[in-house]
Amino acid sequence: MVGRNDPCPCGSGKKYKKCHGKQETVSINDLVNEELFKVRQQFFSENPNQTHITEFRELQQEWQPHLMKSMAENDAQAFVIENFLFMQKPELWDEFLEKQIELAQRPTTKEVLGNWKDVKVFLGQYIKGDTEKAQFTNVFTGETLEMADQPPTDMENGQGLLAILLPDSRVGDKGVLFLNGYLTVVGEFTPFFEQLKAQIATENASQDESYLRDNYLTIVEQIVKYSTGSVEESIQLSPEHDSVMAELDKHIEKADFDEETVSNITSILNSYLVSQQPTVQKPEALVAGYWRFLQDHELVKGPMLSSKDLSEKFGVSSSTILKRSKEFSAYFEELLAKK
Repeated sequence: MVGRNDPCPCGSGKKYKKCHGKQETVSINDLVNEELFKVRQQFFSENPNQTHITEFRELQQEWQPHLMKSMAENDAQAFVIENFLFMQKPELWDEFLEKQIELAQRPTTKEVLGNWKDVKVFLGQYIKGDTEKAQFTNVFTGETLEMADQPPTDMENGQGLLAILLPDSRVGDKGVLFLNGYLTVVGEFTPFFEQLKAQIATENASQDESYLRDNYLTIVEQIVKYSTGSVEESIQLSPEHDSVMAELDKHIEKADFDEETVSNITSILNSYLVSQQPTVQKPEALVAGYWRFLQDHELVKGPMLSSKDLSEKFGVSSSTILKRSKEFSAYFEELLAKK
């Protein structure tokens, strides 16, 4: 037990009675959690460093525009950074950890950091949990993992997720925690995983974690697309919303879009209609606002139409187009925040 005149366990240098002793209790585990969080935060703030920035930019130029077809720019960049630092340049993490282990004062912190070199790319399902603990199943191995450091509280039993995990020896041999965040699979997980297994078999690759590492960004993109598509397939559109999709199809036919772009922009609009249930007085108004939204977020290529051009193309006022495009932007950001 910490005496009132002893140094505070938080490492501030103050006496316990003048620091955390002012509170009713002090949790060493909470302090360790805070230290571990700061270690992760510091690593991402320092990397990619100047030595590797050119290599990172090359990966970013290749993948970020591609991912931004189905997600926000910040999310796309975060996944590219994770791929670069933990799949392509894992030595940066190893070197960083060595320094942090030397700097750590608490034995518990040193022990946890010592295991952190064993980074896992995880695909699996949330079994159950609460605010204290959560359990996950690895779909490749069937192994059950347990999390006690900030377990997710917004997931449903059986929901799928992709995440980068670190060992957490405080919980036991099967203890883990999230390196950064996680990407949820919206909808039934089994059909998604069956598709992935068929894809792996076609490529004659190993059905294990190595495939996730080698194809991380591709799988991220597939999860986002599947999650968006699973929403639109579950509910039948009303006649008025069908008229909006028909209006969109009419303009897509006149545009020079590739199949992937057509699939993406159709899926997003379909999901919007299903989840938001907007009142449709004039289909052209919704599609005009959607078209501007697509241009503003660079989700389509080709000649960018001005406000005047859009107004003439759809026969809708510029103010209405702007209003609708803002509604789509708000929905898009909300949708991606759940991924």
